[in-house]
Amino acid sequence: MAGVARRTTAVIGLTAAVLAIAACSASVSPQAKGAAAVKMLPQRILRAPKSLIAAAEPQPDGLMWMLAGSASTGLFEMNSSTGQMKGSFSVSGSARGVAESSTGVIGLALGTPQTGALELLSARSRKLITTVPLPGPARQIVVGSDGQTFYVLTSTSTAASVTIVGSSGQVHATVPMPSDAVSVVPDTRQATLYALERTGLVDQISVSTRKVVAKFKVGDAGSSIALSPDDSTLYVLKNAGAASNIAVVSTDTEAVRQVLPAPRNCAEVLVSPGGGQLYEVVGTAGYGNIQIFAI
Repeated sequence: MAGVARRTTAVIGLTAAVLAIAACSASVSPQAKGAAAVKMLPQRILRAPKSLIAAAEPQPDGLMWMLAGSASTGLFEMNSSTGQMKGSFSVSGSARGVAESSTGVIGLALGTPQTGALELLSARSRKLITTVPLPGPARQIVVGSDGQTFYVLTSTSTAASVTIVGSSGQVHATVPMPSDAVSVVPDTRQATLYALERTGLVDQISVSTRKVVAKFKVGDAGSSIALSPDDSTLYVLKNAGAASNIAVVSTDTEAVRQVLPAPRNCAEVLVSPGGGQLYEVVGTAGYGNIQIFAI
């Protein structure tokens, strides 16, 4: 794991000047006309490994896992409250997303050009528990509000779906998604899934009936979606050319209330367990960081 250790050392040596590279933008798209564009700076910027791919939602104690790497891929554990790196270990180079259950099970979503799988690992021992085959290459993984259930988005060139898997590896259901879905998040009751399409459309889909119960536009091309713990607000990361921003969307009115800044090269957006902070995950070959905004 020397390569991962070297990346960790390089991360520690990052300077504030490098972290400041990620400039923010809060331009308002035509679909968000009337929404307030908010200028704000991050409360904190946490140093992260270069080539950061994805991060798990932080646990109540602040610990979170980050997936990073290009030539070799590793999982890095960090205390998001202090920014202290806790350790790292190597994982499959086909890893595309990471999440952690409340019982300490890490879900690692794998995707090759043709196949996909979900690896479940022990956060304590870092050993493989089981591998669950998926219907296609994985794009993203998230944990439900019960802290036990993994939702894995998979997609091919013609179809997409979410596989719902328990923390011991049992498959509960598979729910069809729009073919260009790029990110999903379950509501608190885990009765519906919000699916973000590449075009900026959001579909709300019933888990039991597999039918779309709502559909609305949030602006420019989307790449990541997150939901507040009280189900009232969606945060949608949108990328329009060189600019990025986050649409703050009311789930009641389906309207964009505000537009928040997002760093350049932002790949993912996460919400803290209490709902008071937004984690914006930034990764390039030259640097990586997690920017934390108060919301």
